[in-house]
Amino acid sequence: MISPELAVADRAPAVAGSDVSSRSLAGYLLMPRPKDLVKGLLIPVTYGIGLLSAGTVSGESLLRAAVVLLAVELLVYPARYQWNDVRGFVADQRHPSSSSRGRLPGPLSCARSRVLTSCSVAAAKLLAAAALIVLLPGLDLGGILTFAIVGVVAVAIVYELLRSASTGRRSEMPPPVTAGIVSLWITVGAGYVVRGITGLALAVDLTERPTLTVAAAITLWAYGTAFVTSRWALEATAFASLNNGRVTWRAAAGQAREHLLALVRWLPGEVDPPRTLQDWAPLAGRTAMTAPWNLAMVTAGAAAALTGQLLGGPSSSTEAAIAAVAGGVLTTAVITAARWRRSAVALGAMVLLAVMALTDAPKPMLAVLPWLLVLGAYLFFSTRTLRKLARGGPVAHAMSAGVAPIGRLILGRATWEAIHADAGVLRIVEGPRG
Repeated sequence: MISPELAVADRAPAVAGSDVSSRSLAGYLLMPRPKDLVKGLLIPVTYGIGLLSAGTVSGESLLRAAVVLLAVELLVYPARYQWNDVRGFVADQRHPSSSSRGRLPGPLSCARSRVLTSCSVAAAKLLAAAALIVLLPGLDLGGILTFAIVGVVAVAIVYELLRSASTGRRSEMPPPVTAGIVSLWITVGAGYVVRGITGLALAVDLTERPTLTVAAAITLWAYGTAFVTSRWALEATAFASLNNGRVTWRAAAGQAREHLLALVRWLPGEVDPPRTLQDWAPLAGRTAMTAPWNLAMVTAGAAAALTGQLLGGPSSSTEAAIAAVAGGVLTTAVITAARWRRSAVALGAMVLLAVMALTDAPKPMLAVLPWLLVLGAYLFFSTRTLRKLARGGPVAHAMSAGVAPIGRLILGRATWEAIHADAGVLRIVEGPRG
C-alpha cells in the first residue's frame, strides 16, 4: 500500500453552494436520514433468525415486532440522528458536500431556529415512542421499547461526548490515532447491538440463553464497527483530491472529522485504474488486515459462526471453539480474496456448513445463516463509492417507498408533495383536501 500524500488546510475549503440546503426543513424533520433506513433491516432480520431458532410464530408476535420496528426506526433513531446533527450543525455546514449530505438544513444564520425546532421535534418523537407502551398495553411493549430507547440514548450520549472530546482540535493529516478516536470507532458498533438484540429478543427469550445473547451481541457490535468505519473511510474521500492519480487529503480542524480522516492511513495512496474520486471504491481492493474495518469483520465473522451454532441449541466448549475459529479463518480468506470475494463467500459458506455438520450442530443450515448474512453485507459495503452512497441502494429506496403512504396519509397529499419537491420548487396539487 502506498502512503497517501497529505496536505493541511488552515481553513475549510470553499464549496460552492455550501450555504444552500438541498432539503427542506419539513422533509428533514420527517425523516432525517432516509438513506440510513437500510439499517432498519437489522431488526426484522434478527427477528426472523430468532423465529427460525424458536420454531414458532404467532400473529401477536408479528404485530408486536411490527410496532417495535416502526417505533425504533421512525421515532427513536430519527430523534437520535437529529441530536447528532444538532451537535454537528456548524461542522456539517463546513463540509465539502454539505448541500448533498442531507443533514440539518442551514444556513448558519438560521442556527437558532433550526436547532430549537429540531430539538423540539426529536423530543416529541421520543415521547411518542414511550407513549406506545401505555397506549398498547396488550402488546407488552414495556421491556423491549425501554431497552431500545434507553440503549439508543445511552449509546448516543457516549458517542457525542467522545466525539466532542476527540475531534475539532487537530489539522495534521492524517490525524493521530488517539485513545478517543479508537473509542469512537468501537462505540459506534453499540447501536447495532441495540437494534439486533431488539429483533432477536422479540422472537427468543434471551434471559434463558445468556451465551447466545453474548455471542450475538459481539457479532452485532463488531459488524457495526466494521460497517461504520468502512463507511467513514469512504466519506473521508470527500476531503481528497487527485494529483496525477495520487490521493491528496485536505481538511481543517474546524470541520471536526478526525474520526474519519484518521482512517485514511489504511486506504490506498493511488486510484488505479484512474477514475474520479466519486467513482472510487477504496475498499474494493485489498487493504491492510490491521485496518479497523478488517479487524472488526474478522471478529464479527468468528462471532457470527458461534452465534449460528448456538441458535440451534446448546453446544460444548469444543464445538463452540471450532465454529468460532472456522468463522474467523473463512472471514479472513474473504477479506484477502479482493477480486474473488463473492466466490470466497459462497465457498466459505459451504465449508462452514460442512464444519457444522461434522460437529453435529442441531441445525447446520441455520448455523451458517448469521455468517452468510454478515459476509453478504460486507460484500455490499466494501464496494460502495461516494456516488453510490449519495444515490442510495435499492433497499433504502424500497423502504422509503414503503414509508411514503404513511407520510402522505398523515401530512396530506399537497404537503407531502411540497416537501419532496425537486430543487426546492413547490409543486401545488390542486383539488379537494382529504
